[in-house]
Amino acid sequence: MDKKAVQLCPVQRYLEQLHSELAGMTGGEVASYIPELTRADPAWLGIAMVTVDGHVYQAGDSRQTFTIQSISKAITYGLALEDRGIDAVLAKVGVEPSGEAFNSISLEPDTGRPLNPMINAGAIATTGLIEPAPDSTPMTRIMETFARYTGRPLDVEERVYRSESDTGHRNRAIAHLLYGHGILDRPPEEIVDLYFRQCSILVTARDLAVMGACLANNGVNPITGVVALQSRYVEKVLSVMSTCGMYDYSGGWVFHVGMPAKSGVGGGIMAVLPGQFGLGVFSPPLDEKGNSVRGLEVCKRLSRDFGLHLFHVARSTSASVIRQTYDCAQCTSRRRRSAAELVLLAAQGGRIRVYELQGELLFGSAESVALEMLSGLSDYDYLVVDMKRVVATDNASNLVFAELGRRLAAEGKQLFFGDTRQLYRFRKELQKEQEGRQHPFGWLHFEDTDHAVEWCEDQLIAAAQTAAGVDRSLTDLKDQYLCSGMTPEELDALHAGGSERRFAAGTLIFRAGELAESLYFILSGEVEVWIDSGSGHHMRVTTLGPGMVFGEVALLNQNRRTANVSAATDAVCLEIRFDALQDALRTRMLVNMASYFARKIDQDTRLIQRLG
Repeated sequence: MDKKAVQLCPVQRYLEQLHSELAGMTGGEVASYIPELTRADPAWLGIAMVTVDGHVYQAGDSRQTFTIQSISKAITYGLALEDRGIDAVLAKVGVEPSGEAFNSISLEPDTGRPLNPMINAGAIATTGLIEPAPDSTPMTRIMETFARYTGRPLDVEERVYRSESDTGHRNRAIAHLLYGHGILDRPPEEIVDLYFRQCSILVTARDLAVMGACLANNGVNPITGVVALQSRYVEKVLSVMSTCGMYDYSGGWVFHVGMPAKSGVGGGIMAVLPGQFGLGVFSPPLDEKGNSVRGLEVCKRLSRDFGLHLFHVARSTSASVIRQTYDCAQCTSRRRRSAAELVLLAAQGGRIRVYELQGELLFGSAESVALEMLSGLSDYDYLVVDMKRVVATDNASNLVFAELGRRLAAEGKQLFFGDTRQLYRFRKELQKEQEGRQHPFGWLHFEDTDHAVEWCEDQLIAAAQTAAGVDRSLTDLKDQYLCSGMTPEELDALHAGGSERRFAAGTLIFRAGELAESLYFILSGEVEVWIDSGSGHHMRVTTLGPGMVFGEVALLNQNRRTANVSAATDAVCLEIRFDALQDALRTRMLVNMASYFARKIDQDTRLIQRLG
């Protein structure tokens, strides 16, 4: 993945800003019931996000190691499901929220079964269900499983393990109770020691984000492609995380944040937004329920700012929000160009990139699109985003695209969104960015994509002509395609037989249905060819400028006009009446017209093939 693209990406920028805002947040205490945990620096704050596309974003102390503690419970629960199956695991461990602290002795009165696998009693029972392989120990299997999730080998922090073992008398008591009820089928000391070791595995916030991304990606590590958990068990793990993963704050968590998550007293939180990303946060100070104070705030802010609550209903979906992408070397605007301009656009049109989007834009899809656009940043100077097939955007995608616009502006690139009339919230969010700015970005300046593309083409052409010393404000008849191959004498005769006409901007030159009696060579200014689309609206067919001609098709039949033509700017045209044309000049023009339209048909055929 392009490192610069990640640095410029709106998600990366957001995480860095969030880290900056919360780094000074106070409150909470570092866990002390395990003495070794008190060595953690309370100022540490690491944030990491990994998408199901494998994109990694990090801020702050995201690579600072700490012990995973209770977050390990979600991973070993998945491993136990793979080893024993759902029915066997449910016979030993329930799935009901306890509403009590993580170290509570929450056992069913008759069976002795722990209420869920996310409290200590349930986690010890779950650890006891992990099968030892013939050639390895249960701990080796646990470490191998964690390595599949993180994509790298992990280690156990021996000092924390010894500290937990020396002080873990309550957990030993729980293990003996479980053994007495028949929940454990191996000696309690052996299983509780295994539990202490799994809680002492060293991870980082980035590791937690990758682990979460595996669960978000249906059990597959999005970076390595390795299956971390069989897909049929992913929903079971996420379900228990949703209802029980944050101890006796689980209900408040679902209400305020709305993502499956698991916290640990080491200061970590692993959260998952299925189908989109995994989130890892690390900050040692804990609240009274054992959850990271800053970690909770990070997750709340992300959920609020980007509308990431699991129960936010998407109105529509799309297999891919990028319908197609192309540049102006492949497909130009509807404006008719001279041969020289078309040659220039064929050579430099790659500097204008067009993205056509479709469907509903949510956080994950908008982030992926923004990153792709930023990855090609060095290849283009102008970016046009066609939104006409986008049915809706959410708050997250609006924020992502607003930040994308700021990043492109900072890099000296031009960005335009076309065909956004149906996206009220999107337009409102982008317009807010313009308020109070001395030089607004103008992202919504053009109503439709074609006009935006045309403007970008004009910038390329103007820059090239200025560099070559060409005055594009006026043109001679020899620059007209109809006059190709004419001698100076023929050009003089043609000019002498015409009359120069001046049209103020907005003037209707002729209307569809009128009798066609002449053609017009544009000497300066621009005209627009358009048709009435009903309800008082008109649709542009093309825009023509100096060196162009209009009304010439009537040379073939002199029937009535098929479209309206208006002066887009103040324009000067040479009108040539058909009845004043010499036969030799008429013949020359018809030959040139046939050649021009043959090339045009070929160009349009390639366009139709690309669109198809």
